[in-house]
Amino acid sequence: MPPKKGAKSKPDELINPAAYKANFQALGFLRNFVAIISGIVVGICGVVGWHGFVYHFVAQLACAAAMILKGCTHPPSYFVSWNTLLFFGVFSSTTMLSYILFWMIFYNLCHVF
Repeated sequence: MPPKKGAKSKPDELINPAAYKANFQALGFLRNFVAIISGIVVGICGVVGWHGFVYHFVAQLACAAAMILKGCTHPPSYFVSWNTLLFFGVFSSTTMLSYILFWMIFYNLCHVF
């Protein structure tokens, strides 16, 4: 069906695969870094049990907020959607295991030994 004469067509957006991949790698690195730092802080503070995972999700949410404030005010130009910016890598095994590792190491260093 041809477009209407009065309707303006929106040009298709081109996606550069190399830049798209680089954005995801940077996002994954930042998520891992925040997981390690928050694991260290939570371990030093002595948080135990399921409360520690709540702090992990709060730290990841703060990471997303910091990225939005830093300059990614229009995520669809860098990522597919807002959901990608908010949730990519939060539940990944690397991020969670890094958080748990540093949480337990620093908890044991400060409160057990």
